[in-house]
Amino acid sequence: MMENNFMNTEKDKEILISIVEEMSKSMTGAQSTKHWADNAVWFDIAPFASKGIKPAYEEFDKAFSQLKSFKVDIMQMDTIINGDIGVVWSVQSWNLVTKDGTVRPPMLVRQTNCFEKQNGQWKVIHEHSSMPISSGWNGEIVTG
Repeated sequence: MMENNFMNTEKDKEILISIVEEMSKSMTGAQSTKHWADNAVWFDIAPFASKGIKPAYEEFDKAFSQLKSFKVDIMQMDTIINGDIGVVWSVQSWNLVTKDGTVRPPMLVRQTNCFEKQNGQWKVIHEHSSMPISSGWNGEIVTG
């Protein structure tokens, strides 16, 4: 039985990682919130927070409408699962080009996605994106 639980956990980790990778390729509100629970809470880098899909969907569409391209490189990622709760944290490099062709310097972002298994499907119940308030961080995670 223990081996079966391990296999299920490993499969669930693969699913969560694939969802985060899919969301990192998003360029619309629909794509960004495809795996969200109806009452998901989102804390964004911009001064914005929302509860529920609709306001996040609209905010994503508004932000992406200003961009010609948005490429995310996931530098580091880890996943933990405990029962029907899973967390994926990652360090990402966001590379943006605005509609007028301006290439923005890469932004290092810390992203946490909290999932709950609802009716057999993993759903994002909370997403939190943040940036360091001072410059100079290279994305390295210090371990002890």
